[in-house]
Amino acid sequence: MNKILLNSAVQEFINKHINSNIQELVLRGSPFEGLDIKELIEQIEAKKKCVLKLKTWFDPPGIYYPNKLNIEQTSSETAAKIKSGFIQGESMVDLTGGFGVDSYYFSKQFKTVVHCEVNTKLAGIAANNFKVLGANNIITHAKDGIEFLKSCSDSFDWIYIDPSRRDAQKNKKFLIEDCSPNVITYQDLFFKHANNILIKMSPMLDISVGLAALKQVKTVHIVAVKNEVKELLFHQEKDFDGKTTIHTLNTHPNGDERFSFEMLAEETANASYNTPKQYLYEPNAALMKSGAFQLISEYFEVDKLDLHTHLYTSDKKLTNFPGKTYAISNVFPYQKKPLKKSIGSLKANVKTRNFSEKIQAIKSLFKLSDGGDLYLFFTSSNGKKIVIECRLDSV
Repeated sequence: MNKILLNSAVQEFINKHINSNIQELVLRGSPFEGLDIKELIEQIEAKKKCVLKLKTWFDPPGIYYPNKLNIEQTSSETAAKIKSGFIQGESMVDLTGGFGVDSYYFSKQFKTVVHCEVNTKLAGIAANNFKVLGANNIITHAKDGIEFLKSCSDSFDWIYIDPSRRDAQKNKKFLIEDCSPNVITYQDLFFKHANNILIKMSPMLDISVGLAALKQVKTVHIVAVKNEVKELLFHQEKDFDGKTTIHTLNTHPNGDERFSFEMLAEETANASYNTPKQYLYEPNAALMKSGAFQLISEYFEVDKLDLHTHLYTSDKKLTNFPGKTYAISNVFPYQKKPLKKSIGSLKANVKTRNFSEKIQAIKSLFKLSDGGDLYLFFTSSNGKKIVIECRLDSV
């Protein structure tokens, strides 16, 4: 860390040039002795990445930023805040602390948080920022989290770990065993130091794969922000011997959508099937990720359009469905010539579900333009391709 960056004049310069042309700043060079222009640019670019994602780290003076890639890879403030609400206790250790966003929010739920980060510079940056933010109950160790656990004799209420999903060449990895550390091989070590483990996995990971690889999984949390899955969290409890519960959450400006179920409930559920009725129901991203496709039909008493079409319908309007509700105005068989007369050149939002053609090809074929309040679902029902014309229905 170059602490000259924390001087008030330098901080003022960074704030003043947050939206400046970077190339022009590079050509002008650094106006401060002891500071390279590259260091200033790194701070400006990284801080700019925080303006929406990490508002708490954007506003206060004295925050030190790592390179922008670290900011891109860290949890969003929204997701970290939600995640911290799932656990609480006296003590916890964040084995892969990074920039410290998760640790900061965990510190609001625990008396003591241990933040481990193998990158010495990043650990120092996080420690500085914890002090600026008043998170004085966080202890930072510039050390690999696994090595920290191996060398300590302490017990914690919780262990949190977010394995790196990039290899040495910065390529993304999704399989558990390809991530670093490979948590499968360290489960006994984790349970030696804590009764509760929270592991963040790639949102792309198949939940069944995670359940097969990890033992004693009590709950799985699926967190979506504005209908995009951001967090897939596996909670392991020592000696747990029951059925895994899935908790889904989709948070958006209009409120939160939640749905929880035991895995056994989906395995024993029976869906009903029918063609489109008055209303169409589209599950949110978290619920789709959960795979509760049969249970949705049974629990909400709605019909599924087809075995592999995860859209639902009913004549009854639901007010508590975790997703979007559409009022259906027309249903067309997928016959190209008649369809061109019915929907050709319309302004509409095009979606596909269990449909072979791609959206761009559909829009080109029928000369559809984006926008408006009309939705066209190109999908399958009762084994036949159809197009559902509908509009979002306010609940």
